[in-house]
Amino acid sequence: MSGSYIDDVVWQAAQPTDFNPDSAIYKYWRELRRSGQYLGAPVTPEISTPDGGVQQGFASGAVIGWHPDVGACLASD
Repeated sequence: MSGSYIDDVVWQAAQPTDFNPDSAIYKYWRELRRSGQYLGAPVTPEISTPDGGVQQGFASGAVIGWHPDVGACLASD
């Protein structure tokens, strides 16, 4: 299920060719936003990591990571 209209617009503006409303990172970003933790717009595409996951950076400086073993979560330093 796609996100709200404004969420879709924010992501499409930041990444017009890479927008995937079914992305685990996008869904987690929306979940955080609904709980009051807004990370800002994405500033990087989803970047593959050596361990088989992906990460994406946001305007706030936060990074959401996804890995098949743990799902999506805020990446720590």
